[in-house]
Amino acid sequence: MSRKRVAKFVICRDTEAVTHLEPGLFAAGTQSEWSEQNRTLTFSIHPLSNQIAIAVAGKQPTESLPKRLPVFEQDQAVRICGLPGVPDSRLPFVNDTHAVFANLQKIMEAQSEEPVGVDGLLQTSILYREAMIRQIRVLQEAGETTEFIDAEAATFHAMHAVWQLLEIIYLSSNLPGLSTSIVPHFMEWLNFNFPAPLAEDGERVLGSGGTLMLSGELWAYVRKLALRGHVSVLANTLEKVAPVKGVSAMAARWARDVAGIARDMPLGSSEETAGSFNARWRRWNEELQNAAAAIASLLPAEDEALEALYTVVDIMRGNVDAVAEEGESWQDVLGAMLLYSEPTALADRLPSLVGAAAEQFQIAESSLDRALLALLNHELPEFLVLCNRIDPWLAAHMADLMDHISILDVCRAAFAVDPREHYLVALAELYVGHENLWRVALDYLGLCGTRAARCVMAEYAMRVPLESDVKAQQVLRVCETYGLKGAADRIHRQLGRRQWQRGRLGAAIAHFAVVADRRSIGLICDQLWDQFLASGALTYGSVIDGVLAAGLRHERLRFLTRYRDFYESYKAKMHADAGAILLSILVEEIAPPHAVADLLVDAIPLLEGDELVFSADQTFELMRCAEALRQSPFPTGGSVDEGEM
Repeated sequence: MSRKRVAKFVICRDTEAVTHLEPGLFAAGTQSEWSEQNRTLTFSIHPLSNQIAIAVAGKQPTESLPKRLPVFEQDQAVRICGLPGVPDSRLPFVNDTHAVFANLQKIMEAQSEEPVGVDGLLQTSILYREAMIRQIRVLQEAGETTEFIDAEAATFHAMHAVWQLLEIIYLSSNLPGLSTSIVPHFMEWLNFNFPAPLAEDGERVLGSGGTLMLSGELWAYVRKLALRGHVSVLANTLEKVAPVKGVSAMAARWARDVAGIARDMPLGSSEETAGSFNARWRRWNEELQNAAAAIASLLPAEDEALEALYTVVDIMRGNVDAVAEEGESWQDVLGAMLLYSEPTALADRLPSLVGAAAEQFQIAESSLDRALLALLNHELPEFLVLCNRIDPWLAAHMADLMDHISILDVCRAAFAVDPREHYLVALAELYVGHENLWRVALDYLGLCGTRAARCVMAEYAMRVPLESDVKAQQVLRVCETYGLKGAADRIHRQLGRRQWQRGRLGAAIAHFAVVADRRSIGLICDQLWDQFLASGALTYGSVIDGVLAAGLRHERLRFLTRYRDFYESYKAKMHADAGAILLSILVEEIAPPHAVADLLVDAIPLLEGDELVFSADQTFELMRCAEALRQSPFPTGGSVDEGEM
């Protein structure tokens, strides 16, 4: 199979969402008639949730029509439809893999101090696969089998197969050691993701008493064991075949001999050099050649057992025709070719071997098969696109892992956009509408590490529904973590206005203080002053105490604090202290202009009392303030200082 030249990929959404209205807006088959009545559909998609609002709209303004059309009840309704989103059954998987993803980014950022290496990335890859396996088990243990559960299980099986294959090609086979052959890793991948023969196949060929029953099914089972490299099970099965009644003496003898040969099959390890292994392999292969020649000399006897044994030996000595005849999939053929023909093959041999397997077997056109073949041929851009067709989660995390393995640059050269950024942002957009995954979505955007992703993150952060103060604080912590000051400021303003409307003025001031919104703080202080003038009861003490305790400084807050001191001193008949405080408020001009008249009125009882409160100079200051007030136009509203806090 030749490698293809890859043009620039234009990434698009491959899955279309189909929305159905029940009941519909018109009867089936009447769409044309309905449309001719100046009707069409309009819709609006919610920016965060997976919902779409659909309503009937006119193609032209009603007044421009020659006659008035009837209006029906369904024309007045707005229908809210749910779009496909993240099913709740995936939440544990999403949360588990999000934690792995976040930890991987943290490790990679710190690798300048301690390099991660292939082993570290392999351990992370295994954590991802373990999460997939847990999800598959959850789906398998579901109480009932539905179309949705079957589809989810198939998706996760495909995700695991793709993920593990990339893992063995770029990580497992690159671990330190004398042998870097991909063959043992590939066979492990093959038998885990596409198991054959199944355990129930072995149970079926055994009789009720555990004795093998001679049948075509038994020999098919034996041949499949050889094809998949289950040599230990093959040897045990053949040893059980030998004494079975009905097996000829010659077949029984060769069953024992082939069992011994299978049991002696050399297995490589990272501790053995390629030369040593190849020497053992050649000796073992010579035994197979001799056995094949000896059994062939006994054929074409009418002996089904001998024919099956010859096929087993033929497969094990790497006869491509025998492998292709017994294989049920291209994975079968490729696995047997690797195991018996090139047991020391490296990953770079896979493209040529895949081509040979393709010549022997018809390859399906499913997204899974196409993704696996693209990966085996090292056609990484096409592989990544096909991963997205399997599942958006797979494309996003695969692109991230490929980036850390340093194999994503070939995709960047082929794609019109950065694939890692694109698929991570797309996954975050899928999650952000779920009420339990908004934080996960923001983390994916923040950890993407690109400027564009941060801009998208800031926009989404400002639009996360803030149903409670706890959630608001969570969103603000996310903004703080990722340095989204602009988004945090907008959220504080939003929360400040909300608290103001609820009458929680202290909390509102605290939010406005964070963003240095002096105007809003001044307006709230004016509101507190107006409430005091209207009721005659000074009740704002607890509000400003809490704000001042947080270290906030504002001229209006200072005025309210000083006036409270005056008010309490006056009530305690400490007239001298009260007069000094009142005069300092006026002289230092910390009071808003619209409150000066009220302060001068408060000074009258102190001037007319029996106790001398103000000296001549202080009285002159009061008169000066009154004259200044008389000569200036009476303020109609609060004059608020808009300088920096």
